[in-house]
Amino acid sequence: MAISAHCIRMGAVRFCLAMMMGLLVVSGYVVAPVLFAKAASHQEAGMLAGHIFHIVNISVLFLAVAVASFWFRMSVGRFYWILLVILMILLSVNEFAISPWMQALKDSVASVSALPKDSPIYAKFSIYHGISAIAHLIATVSAIILVAMGGQSISAVKEDYAS
Repeated sequence: MAISAHCIRMGAVRFCLAMMMGLLVVSGYVVAPVLFAKAASHQEAGMLAGHIFHIVNISVLFLAVAVASFWFRMSVGRFYWILLVILMILLSVNEFAISPWMQALKDSVASVSALPKDSPIYAKFSIYHGISAIAHLIATVSAIILVAMGGQSISAVKEDYAS
């Protein structure tokens, strides 16, 4: 019994989607909270979290490109593509716009957490951090939905219902 190319592509898509979801969930909702709870300072936790999110964002973007390259060879519905594009846009904005702005604010002061709450820099940082967190959440939910849907092609779904 030979494994078809379609079966291999579907397995690769499901693996990539599961990796994307796992990276987003673990980094945002396990690692980051533990860092802020256990690190010596908020500044150190933020620095480490920033490095982790950078690695995760780039990794998930590469995995999303891999998924897209497999999907180009398959009949995948528009909703799958929309979720994947949303995920990619949000992570790209987070990585290449919001994170550099946050880093520039951190570089302009000794410690953001030491600033008074009414400081304009603290307020800007909080806004960027909130936008970043919301973008991460929406990207994570998109990945979860893609994993739950299985990344199946339209033809595979039709075959499942036909039998």
